[in-house]
Amino acid sequence: MALTLTQQVENNISIEANGIIPELLLGKTTDQIKSLPVACGNESIPLGELFGVSGRVDETNVVVFDGLLNNVNGIGMGMTSGTIQIRRDAGNRIGVKMSGGEIQSTANVGDHLGTEMTGGVITVEGNAGDSVGSVLPGSKVGVNRGTILVRGCVGKGAGESMRRGMLVVGGDAGDLLGWSMRAGTIVVLGKSGAQVGAEMKRGTIVLGGGLPHSLPPSFRQGGRFGMPAVSLITKWLRESHPEFDVDLSQLNTEFNLFHGDFLHGGRGEVLIPAN
Repeated sequence: MALTLTQQVENNISIEANGIIPELLLGKTTDQIKSLPVACGNESIPLGELFGVSGRVDETNVVVFDGLLNNVNGIGMGMTSGTIQIRRDAGNRIGVKMSGGEIQSTANVGDHLGTEMTGGVITVEGNAGDSVGSVLPGSKVGVNRGTILVRGCVGKGAGESMRRGMLVVGGDAGDLLGWSMRAGTIVVLGKSGAQVGAEMKRGTIVLGGGLPHSLPPSFRQGGRFGMPAVSLITKWLRESHPEFDVDLSQLNTEFNLFHGDFLHGGRGEVLIPAN
């Protein structure tokens, strides 16, 4: 039976859940878990006063977050193994700097999902806020490995300063997608906002839903091609993540290839369906 933490205190005070991760809870008794300190506003409060605790972390290494989670931030921050399941709408900074394991959300999440992660998998069935898979203020490098799959839409700044890894969005994306991207792959199956790929150095952005805005003027068209790499991404998604059941049919086509940003080397590429 998985360990289930059910947030029961209805208020708008921020609760910081960083440190409540499977590898640190493994082997602890219920009383030990309830006594763990949790930051709530400017106070440190025992976990048991904020969450109902049932079950335990067993060999499956699963922790479930349930209940009123809108004000719960930092779930899965820094995790290295195991699985976290999030069953209700949750707050910001989920999976920040995680290096392994898996986070599965069946609802919506806030800003900075998977920011600066270096490994692991995050799957969100709902929408995510701004700065998905991006960089924390003051840092230079964002996601450096790992996979983020968002079935719904994401806000602005997704994939900022991305270094490696994969971000797939089933819905729409906001402005500044892939801003200052260094490498890695971003796939958006819906529409994208303005300034896609601005200041990108390397990497690939696939816009399956087309582009309602023009690319920055520092991009140049490189021709129309079939893209075997996109076919491989589609095959990988279907085989490795069958639970991520989004429509990938718009990727089965030729693409117009654009190189850029030529103000920053011009080694990135944006692919837009040619049909």
